[in-house]
Amino acid sequence: MLTAVERVLILKGADLLSDVGPRHLLGLAEVARELEISKGDTIYKAEDPADALYVVVEGRVRISTGDRTMSEVGPGEAFGTWSLVDESARGQRAECMQDGLVLALHRDEFYDVAAVDVTLLQSLIGSLAKRLRVLVAERPEEARVESEGVDAPDGSAPVGQSGSNERPSSGEPVDAASSKPGASLTAAALGKPLPETETHGMEPGPLRAPSEGSSPRPEDGDE
Repeated sequence: MLTAVERVLILKGADLLSDVGPRHLLGLAEVARELEISKGDTIYKAEDPADALYVVVEGRVRISTGDRTMSEVGPGEAFGTWSLVDESARGQRAECMQDGLVLALHRDEFYDVAAVDVTLLQSLIGSLAKRLRVLVAERPEEARVESEGVDAPDGSAPVGQSGSNERPSSGEPVDAASSKPGASLTAAALGKPLPETETHGMEPGPLRAPSEGSSPRPEDGDE
């Protein structure tokens, strides 16, 4: 049985929690669960929903996609961290390679704690923003190493066709990613303008300034 202090130190191994102060991690340490793992155990499959992050205390875990090993995670290292902000399918398989112990933090329990600790939530957002800057700027092809909850844009509609890639009045194409959840956060992290809000069921026409010397035409019922 791990002590509260040991749990706090272990949770610091998750990069999204690395900037959270020990006092704020105490609440998470209280709700984190210890899980014993045995060689050959499947911790989660690719199609499983992302519902918890894990930090290895003892043992070793392999993260794979199909027959390809993406990484091997050992003591003090975390995996499945995107589950704190993304509840889509995992996209990868986590399998125990060596008997040991992991500390699991479920997303729902994380937000129960964060709901009464604004500093904790702000620290998570700050860590997420820094991680996005590094991954997108230096390794765009690995921006989602864990591939949890993000599908390749193979089915995206070409620019100019109906869908989310229509050209705005400025003539510049809208990035396909701007229509996906988290686009605003990504844009903010990279210092780019926020994507325009999509409109559904209506396409307002361009606004025109009234001609010089003329007054705006009143709406029906204003006279």
